[in-house]
Amino acid sequence: MGIFLLVFSVVGAMILAIHVALSAGIVANMAAEKSARGQGRLLPGIRAEVIVAVRDEAATLPLLLDSLRAQTRGDVLFLCVDDRSADGTGALLDEFCVTVGDRARVIHNAHDNAGLTGKQAALDLAFSRARGDVLLFTDGDCVVPPTWADELLSHFSDPRVGVVLGRIELPEARGFLPRFQAFEQPLLNQYNFGSVGIGAPTGCFGNNMAIRARAVKEIGGFHALGYSVTEDAMLLDAVCRKGGWKVRACISDRGAVGTRAQVSWKGYIDQHTRWNAGALFSPDLFTRVSFIFVVLFYLVGSLVVLPLGFLDWRVPVLSLNSFLSIGLLAGLGGLYPGKDRARYYLRFFPYLFFFGFFYSYITVRAFIRRPFEWKGTTLRP
Repeated sequence: MGIFLLVFSVVGAMILAIHVALSAGIVANMAAEKSARGQGRLLPGIRAEVIVAVRDEAATLPLLLDSLRAQTRGDVLFLCVDDRSADGTGALLDEFCVTVGDRARVIHNAHDNAGLTGKQAALDLAFSRARGDVLLFTDGDCVVPPTWADELLSHFSDPRVGVVLGRIELPEARGFLPRFQAFEQPLLNQYNFGSVGIGAPTGCFGNNMAIRARAVKEIGGFHALGYSVTEDAMLLDAVCRKGGWKVRACISDRGAVGTRAQVSWKGYIDQHTRWNAGALFSPDLFTRVSFIFVVLFYLVGSLVVLPLGFLDWRVPVLSLNSFLSIGLLAGLGGLYPGKDRARYYLRFFPYLFFFGFFYSYITVRAFIRRPFEWKGTTLRP
C-alpha cells in the first residue's frame, strides 16, 4: 500500500500541475484578448466566408439563418452545403440565398463519399469551392450573435494565426440534463482554451471556429487526412502540427455561439462517446497521449481505487485531487463575460462531482469501442 500511495501521490501532483498550467493558459487568453481590444480589426481586402454543412436540420436551421443575416459585418460571404437532406433543409437554404443575394451560395450534395464521414465529405466539398480568405464554421442547430464574425476575425490581424476557437454556450432549460449540459459544455471548452493558452492546442468544437483558407489548402482537406468521427479536432491538429500555424481563443461573449442541448440521455451518451473516441484514437500523438494520461488513466483510476479507502483513509483523500484539478478550470469558466455567476457557482460542486463520474463512464465506453449513433448512422470508434 505504501508504494501505491507514493505513486498515486506523484501522479496526482503531475495532474494538478497540468491543470494549473491550463488555468494559467486560460488567464493568459483573457489578458491577451483584453489587451488586443482597440488595436484594429481584420485588414481590408481579406474576405471572410461562413461555411455551414447540414443534413436534415430544417427544424433548427431558421434560427441560425436569421442570426447569420443579422451579422454586423456586411461583407461576410456564406457557403452552405445541403448534404443529402430529405426534409426542407435545401429549400430553406435556397430561400436564404435569395434574401442575402450574391453573398450566399448553396451546394446541394447528392453523393455519399466512401472513406469519410458525411460531414467530412460535405466540408471538403465546401473547401473546394470557398472564396473566402478566412473560413468561419458553425452548425445548423446553433445561433450566432450579431458580432460573431467581427469578433473571430479580429484575432486574424496577426498573420501567424491560422485558427481561432470560440466559446460554446447552452441555454438552460427545465430538468437536470439540460442544466448540467449548460454547466458542462463551457468546462469542456476550458481544456481547449487552456491548451491554446500554453501553446499546445489539443481539441476544439467545430460549431464555433475559424480557419485561414490557406491553412486548409496546405493540408489537403479531409481526403488527405482520412476518416475521423471528430473532424474538427482532426483539422485543428493538422493545421497546427503539420502547417505550423498558431491558434488563438476568443473568450468574449460577443463571439460565443449558442447551441441546443441533447434532449435524451441516449443522444447525450452517443455525443460524448464520439467526442471521447476522437481524442482517445486521435491521429495526433500529443492529443492521444495527454487524453489517455489525464482522463483514462488518472480520472478513471481515481474513482476505481475508491474502495481501497476502507483499507487506508488517504486513498479517497488523494482521489479528491482529480476533482480539485477539474475544479480549477471550471471555476475560471464562471468568470467569463456574459456569465450568470450566481447561478453558475450555486450548482458548481454537485455538477462537478457528477461530471467526474459521468466522464469516467463515457471514457471507458469509448475506450472499449462501444458503437454510437451520429447523424442517423451507427459508428464505432
